[in-house]
Amino acid sequence: MMKIPHILCAAAFCFPAVLYAQITSDSEIMKIAGKSISKGEFEYTYHKNIQQQSEKTPLDEYVTLFENYKIKVAEAEAQGIDTTHQFRSEYEGYRRQLVKPYMVDKTAEETLAREAYQRLLEEVEASHILFRVAPEASWAEKKKVYQKALEIRERAVAGEDFAALARQYSEDPSAQTNNGYLGYFGGFYMVYPFEKAAYETPVGEVSMPIESQFGYHLIKVTGRRPSRALLLAHIMLKVPQGASEKNWEAREKEAKTLYEKIQKGEDFAALAKQYSEDFSSSGEGGQLPWLSTGQIIPSFEKAAFALNEIGEVSAPVRTEFGWHIIKLLDVRTPDSYDKMRDLIVRRMARDERADAGRKMFVENLKEEKNFAWNDTIIYQLEKSITDTVALKSLMQKSEPLFSFAGKAYPVSGLVSYMDSDNAATLSISAVRKAADKYVEEVMEEYQIAELNRTDADFRYLLQEYHDGMLLFEVSNSEVWSKAMEDEKGLQKYFRKNKKKYTWDTPRYKGYIISGDDEKKVAEVKALLSDSNMPSDTLITRVYRQYNDSIRHIKIEKGLYQKGVNVTVDRLAIQVELPDTTAAEWPVSELCGKVLNRPETYEDVKGLVISDYQNYLEQKWVRKLRKKYPVSVQKEVLATVKPVEE
Repeated sequence: MMKIPHILCAAAFCFPAVLYAQITSDSEIMKIAGKSISKGEFEYTYHKNIQQQSEKTPLDEYVTLFENYKIKVAEAEAQGIDTTHQFRSEYEGYRRQLVKPYMVDKTAEETLAREAYQRLLEEVEASHILFRVAPEASWAEKKKVYQKALEIRERAVAGEDFAALARQYSEDPSAQTNNGYLGYFGGFYMVYPFEKAAYETPVGEVSMPIESQFGYHLIKVTGRRPSRALLLAHIMLKVPQGASEKNWEAREKEAKTLYEKIQKGEDFAALAKQYSEDFSSSGEGGQLPWLSTGQIIPSFEKAAFALNEIGEVSAPVRTEFGWHIIKLLDVRTPDSYDKMRDLIVRRMARDERADAGRKMFVENLKEEKNFAWNDTIIYQLEKSITDTVALKSLMQKSEPLFSFAGKAYPVSGLVSYMDSDNAATLSISAVRKAADKYVEEVMEEYQIAELNRTDADFRYLLQEYHDGMLLFEVSNSEVWSKAMEDEKGLQKYFRKNKKKYTWDTPRYKGYIISGDDEKKVAEVKALLSDSNMPSDTLITRVYRQYNDSIRHIKIEKGLYQKGVNVTVDRLAIQVELPDTTAAEWPVSELCGKVLNRPETYEDVKGLVISDYQNYLEQKWVRKLRKKYPVSVQKEVLATVKPVEE
């Protein structure tokens, strides 16, 4: 017998290892209905499904289940279900929902939370000038307002008085009385674009025009201070509204006298109890709740926040309510970031930061892929907004509305995002929203394509959605609905398999008749026994005949097992029980029979339908297996990773 050389033996034993080394997630693991299935897709669905099971399905059994799943999908595609408008619309919705979590900058929340925390540590003092912009303003109109704001900024930077400019130009009505002065504010007090600009503008400087939902703002920052919450006490001497200056001076003199007493060491709390006319706090020695910036009137706040040492007392301070002497009792500063993070994130969810992760991702993608609007077309759109004919003509053109990732997207694409039949009633804001929606969906499509190319899990999940929808539709038409609607098939299946449907205990099937008169109940029982009329019609007839403004008869119909109904237990199943219905219905009778086993399929309808569906499915799968060939690459299947416990 000839011996095989050792080197050939080694090669023979190494061959499987070399073969397995060449197998990747992209390798074909099986072919079903002419369609190649990758090892990666099979492994993804196998692991996902098995991990959800308490008793793990063996791999060989799962392979059969997977094959059955895929041949049903192949049948759905053969029937054209994937081409219907309903399927395409629903699947499109799934795709767009699925991509949304992938279009969020994962670092945005943490970045913004830390930014917000830093702003909660410091407050900004600022004034502003508002230039309003209507929501429906065109790009040209917005540009005009921006240009005006820029001109006023140049005057302010050149040295003109900001307060005077605010009184003259600001469209914030309060500017006429407060000169645009906003006082101190912290994080989350203003809309986010305004807050951001205020914190990023150095003290003494004026910001560039900043856009918010109200329009454009110029912001002049005049101060910064550490954020503090103050525990204060005060003594208030009231001055009536409309009082003369002489009255104010008299009350000031009293306040100064009290201040001198405090300076000489008299107890502040005792004086507050005796003299303060703020009766909500005087009983507590003048103590107020913890107060932060923005919670008290500006003149009081300014004096209170000027106090720096615990126990320090202000000289008399005038407010619109009278004279106050203020004492600083305690100071509280913000907690650490770790302690405040959850609160900050909750507050972020209620302002413009909520969508920041998505916006940041989109803006980065736009920049990365050279997004650009076609300003010429945008100008023409705005110009044509009230001209139906011109607008329709423009929206049929192939000129680009914008470009993205090296591709131009025509203005005609706007048609599917706006009602062009009613173009005359459209506003510029409606056109802008349609354009934004157009851009959003283009970017979503781009991201879906990128994820399909680069992210296997996304690709498999999208395929799972697609196939799952097809599986539901084809199974519903071929099995589930068919079984429920096939009355003759259900009856035939029940008769053929009658022996397997049994009950542990007898059941009563029929009517329960309750009434207030023995004769009437007997008449109803006779009527129910003799009539071939449908039960619902019959019960309606009985109620019409025997019940008037007073209810004399009650009828229930059903299939009852022991313990469900007291009357049935007592009269049919012969259980000795007290008649608890006697008070309301003195007379009770049954019209039906006791069954030891189901009489018709309707007696066990739920079970029969379920079994009949299984029968139809098995029959259907056998048919599909003959129709669609299946081949499995066993050497690839052997490399499938087992599910970890």
